[in-house]
Amino acid sequence: MKKKIWIAIAVILVIVIVVGVNIYRTYADSTATVEAEKAIKEEINSTVMTPGTLAMADESTLYQDPAKGEVKEVLVKEGDSVKKGDSVLTYENQDLEMEKEQNDINIESLYLRINSLDKQEKRLNEKKSDLADDVGEEAAETMETELDQVKMDKRMANLDLRQALLQQDRLKQKISDLEVTSDISGVVLEANDASAPQSTQMEKPLLRIGSMENLIVEGTLSEYDTLNIESGQKVTVTTDVLPDEKWEAEVMDVGYLPEALGAESNASAVQYPVTVKLKKPEELKLKPGFQMILEIETESHEALTLPFEAVQQDGEESFVFIVEKGKAVKREIETGSSTAKRIEVTKGISTEEQVIINPPDNLKDNMEVTVK
Repeated sequence: MKKKIWIAIAVILVIVIVVGVNIYRTYADSTATVEAEKAIKEEINSTVMTPGTLAMADESTLYQDPAKGEVKEVLVKEGDSVKKGDSVLTYENQDLEMEKEQNDINIESLYLRINSLDKQEKRLNEKKSDLADDVGEEAAETMETELDQVKMDKRMANLDLRQALLQQDRLKQKISDLEVTSDISGVVLEANDASAPQSTQMEKPLLRIGSMENLIVEGTLSEYDTLNIESGQKVTVTTDVLPDEKWEAEVMDVGYLPEALGAESNASAVQYPVTVKLKKPEELKLKPGFQMILEIETESHEALTLPFEAVQQDGEESFVFIVEKGKAVKREIETGSSTAKRIEVTKGISTEEQVIINPPDNLKDNMEVTVK
């Protein structure tokens, strides 16, 4: 008899536990504990991000110019500071020197010839005058042909002299060009051996001079992005090399023409060059060629925002859960711009409503909720 009683009690306990578990599950499925917060108004920026390369705005590259002759001397070395107009390189050209000497001789010869013709003309005029006094005007006229010829020779000699003087000016300029000066003020970044074979010199520059006082970042933009970006817009520059650092800059120029596409390039992927100027280049302790990230601000406005974790997607529909009278109410919303952690809500909620953050997977419309 006692055994039957214990069996009955065990059966009743099992039934109670099962019923209790079912009741708990039913209650758990109809309620949830959630975290909620209100939407806030903040300044939000629309940005375009693109990679870029750090470069110098002022850079001068000098290659050997065979037309000038052979390199005589490179006057600077890597690391030297130079100013605009400083001599950095000289050439020597023996053919040019010989041409100049011949020109000098030609000019001197023409001056002597013109001087001789002047004296000859003077003598003929005197002889003509004497004949006119002694014999008469008719006899003096016989001298005209000889006098005209001297005048013509003198005129031709003067034309030859003018041409020689012009050639002298050109030669002086060519000789002056044998001394090459720097186009910019900066630092010598590269200085190569001028005695290397000429084929190598044509490939490698003799000198490369750059200024670290005016740094830029060169990047590219898509067709769509070029419509929203213009000179003067604010830019934040970062790099993976120094992830905790950022620098202020502004858009300097957006290319009007796209970059040239290679033979293997996708013709639909047209890219336009963009140049960004750093506001305080002295604070950037990096070298030209470093890879940078450009975040270009295209628009700034005040917006109502929520954390990304609050916004749910159902196809193309965006929605959130609002806490109303202890229940989670599904609310369709419209979104706009976004930042790294928050998204703009343009329609659907107000600043007074509590929005559920990170809603649990089992959360349903009109489910009872408890806010932490």
